[in-house]
Amino acid sequence: MKNSKYIILSFITVILFLSCSDDRCNSETDSLLKCELIVTDTNLTAIKFIDSLSIYSPEWSDSIHYSEEGSDNSLLFTLSPESDTTEIVFTSRQAEFKDTIYIYYQREFVFLSPECGFVLNCKIDTVLNTYNYIDSLKIIKDEITTNVQGYIQIYF
Repeated sequence: MKNSKYIILSFITVILFLSCSDDRCNSETDSLLKCELIVTDTNLTAIKFIDSLSIYSPEWSDSIHYSEEGSDNSLLFTLSPESDTTEIVFTSRQAEFKDTIYIYYQREFVFLSPECGFVLNCKIDTVLNTYNYIDSLKIIKDEITTNVQGYIQIYF
């Protein structure tokens, strides 16, 4: 009888400890691509191209409005988990044309934990662009994970 009380008490204690989990994801789950915008064209600087720059993608529900103030001239994007390509459009009220970059990558879904689920890791294969205002692109880091940001530079 004394032994069964000990077993029941131990069982209840284990259940209480297991039920104390918060069931929330406490890990980083975003895999981000850092895009640094570098303006070398004095004409674009003169018309304040970058001050009215809007960046959007057909996959996003909202656009990003670039603000140079207090930043290191960079933006962070998430790549589409639904395809191996992400399209990003750069437009400015001060400019006549818009530019588009196409990021081609390999996707890998990795199980992080029961609370966080799966996360997206990517390896950038190619970045193509239109040449209205974008002069060139340079891939600095092609691996994108929850621990490592991908990194490209865009020269205007």
